[in-house]
This record gives sequence, structure tokens and C-alpha cells, in this order.
Amino acid sequence: MRLRRAPLAAVMALAAAAAAVSVPSSKVAWTLETVRFVRGGDPAHGRQLNKDCVDCHGPAGVVDTPEVPNLAGQDALYVFKQLQDYKSESRSSPIMGEAVKPLSDRDMADLAAFYASLPPAPAPPSPKAPGADVLRLATTGDGARLIPACDVCHGPRGAGDRGSYGMPGLRSQKFDDLALELTNFRSGERANDVYRVMRDVCKGLTDAEIAGLATYYSGTSGTPPAVPAAPAPAK
Repeated sequence: MRLRRAPLAAVMALAAAAAAVSVPSSKVAWTLETVRFVRGGDPAHGRQLNKDCVDCHGPAGVVDTPEVPNLAGQDALYVFKQLQDYKSESRSSPIMGEAVKPLSDRDMADLAAFYASLPPAPAPPSPKAPGADVLRLATTGDGARLIPACDVCHGPRGAGDRGSYGMPGLRSQKFDDLALELTNFRSGERANDVYRVMRDVCKGLTDAEIAGLATYYSGTSGTPPAVPAAPAPAK
């Protein structure tokens, strides 16, 4: 019996899909050498480099722009990874992609050390309390949906955890930025999370849960951006 040949277009589509799946989410590997390199960054040199970043991120890593994250007090490993991902285009941003082009690995480590050395943004004077369901997601998780507690990786109330390499602190970040990033992970627009951790967690979150988590960590409330949820898998 002769086997029928698959149409060339179908073969090419399968090959493209396989290539897409094989693309790494990040080129940063958390070896002991890398961790030591980043944690040995020079904040004084990072302060000099920050002169090219102040228009967006401010002289002390805190700005009022809703969709721009505060970098003051942020984990150095996280900042280093994001700068690397922007340069390798594992994380897409026209503005940041251009900004990181002239930076060396040492420059990135020094910038990360500078931001980590700064006092974090102050918490809002009257923080908004999240609902019980969202608080449970943040502190306990949802076993039925295989969603671990957010605080396990990001620290109590998002204060950060130096033992979780490359995980950002979320406390007192901005509602708009947190909601946008969670939404982008959900849709797959942002895909530089190692092992798809954030994409897999966020794909089951509703708009209300994203808003609630952004409220929990920022201490403020608002409305998530109107970005569609990730498409349901084909049956």
C-alpha cells in the first residue's frame, strides 16, 4: 500500500510550530557563576549609567508613570535578566530594545546593583484590601486550577525572595503595570518566563482576579487593560 504524502504546506507548518516551541524563553541561566557575577555589580557605576535612563525611570528608580515599573529596591537578578532578555529579544519592547543595545553584561549587572541599592517606593497611605478569593490566590493558591500561591515565589505580600532567582518583588509596584504584565502573560504576548511558569499560572486567571492581584500587591485599585485572554486550546 502506498503512503500518501502530506501536503508541503502542512509539513512546513509543523516544522514552524516545532521551531517556535523550541525557542528558549530566555538566554539567562542561573548558574552559580552568573549569580555571583550579578551580585558583584558596582552600584556606583550603575548610578552613572542610569543617567541615560532617568527620562523614563527617574534618578532614584521611582516614577509616577502608571505603566512604568518602579526599579528602586528591585531584585538585582530580576533586573539583570530583564535587561538581557530585552537585548536578546526574548522580551519585546521597541524602547527597551534600543536602550539596552550599547550595554555590556557588566553594565547590566552594575545597573541592576544600583537599582537594588535604592530604597523601594513607599506604600500608599491607605492601601486597598483585596477580596478574600484574591487573597487566597496570593497566599494559598488554587489547587483545583494548579495555581500555586503567588507569595511562594514573590515573598510575603510580594516583598521579594532572594532564594527564588530572577523573581521580582511586587510590593508597592503600580496597579497598571502589574495588571498589564499579568494580562500579557495570560495572552502569551509576554513569553520570557522560564519554564512558562507565569504563562501557565495566568492563563486561568479572570480579569477580576488579575485586577485583584494587582490591587493586592500595589495597594491601589483600577481597571486592567482591555487585552483578550489567551485562546482556548483546540479540542
